[in-house]
This record gives sequence, C-alpha cells and structure tokens, in this order.
Amino acid sequence: MSLWGFLTSVFQVDLLQGLSVTGKFLFHRKATIQYPEVTLVPKDRFRGMFGFSEERCIVCHNCAKACPIDIIHIADHFEEVEVDGKKKKKKVLDRYDIDVKRCMFCGLCEEACPTEPVAIWLTTKSYETAAYERNEQLYFDKERLQSWEGVKPYPGVVPPNEGQMPNDPSGALSPKPEEQKR
Repeated sequence: MSLWGFLTSVFQVDLLQGLSVTGKFLFHRKATIQYPEVTLVPKDRFRGMFGFSEERCIVCHNCAKACPIDIIHIADHFEEVEVDGKKKKKKVLDRYDIDVKRCMFCGLCEEACPTEPVAIWLTTKSYETAAYERNEQLYFDKERLQSWEGVKPYPGVVPPNEGQMPNDPSGALSPKPEEQKR
C-alpha cells in the first residue's frame, strides 16, 4: 500500500471534500419566499401552459407525430366548401386534446408546427395548473386550451382567446378581440 493510499483511508479525503461543499453554503443567505403571496418571476426560457389557436391550425397532425409520449389526440374530417364556384375539400378540426398530466413540456409539438405564428405553443410564466382531480382537470380539449379554464395565469399573462400570441404572453403586441371586430 502506498503512502497516499494509507493517508486517504485514514483521513477520509472524500468525506472532507463533500463537507467542504456543504460548508460553502452553510453561511449563505437562505432564499425563502412566502408562496403564494409572493411569486418568483420565471426565466424567459420557461415553458409554461399550452396555448392553442384553432384559427391558425391547419390540421396537419405534425404536433401529434412529434410528441414522443403520444399525448396529443387529433380528430378531423373533410367538408366540401364552395370557393369561387368550385367545390373544394377542407379539413375541419373535430377534436384537439392534450393530456397535460403526462406531458414533459419538451416543446417538440411547438417546433413541429408549420404555421407562422404557430398554432400550438408553450407560453411563458404560467405555471399554476395544480388540480385535485388529475384525470378531469389536467386533460385539456381545444376549448380549454384557448380559455385556460381552471388555470391560474401568471399576473399579466392573458389566455390565448384574449389575445395572447406565441411570443407575447402578456397580449400587449396583439389587438384585443373587441378591436379585431371593428
């Protein structure tokens, strides 16, 4: 046995290294907040609650195909629409559901969306989606994805049906629904 091996077995160098890391943080000020009265502002890259725009969705199923855990469920049908005297087939969205309780919030569905701006997006800052009943409250259909019924948005963040856009969670850049009707 070498001298270094003997010293490390006697003085437990690994233990002293671990205690040195603990000792560094022993005298630092603690970071405790009084939640829910005080909330921290999430970072800009935080992926929060989903937003969905049925008007922009072209029913391409790319988001469902890109989802690695298969939690996006889409159902559609074709309707004949008359445009300029010609009958054309158009896809109509019947069902768009996301099982949020199983979601990893990876953002692959958002990246796969070909529309500009995207039809499905992960908003920033909204993270309070706790529910007592997971199976009902954390299963979002297309109406709940737009209205955020049962979700407490972060202060200043508006739901998608009130004017939120993928890159604008506060809805400040987009016109309000009342102004769009004029």
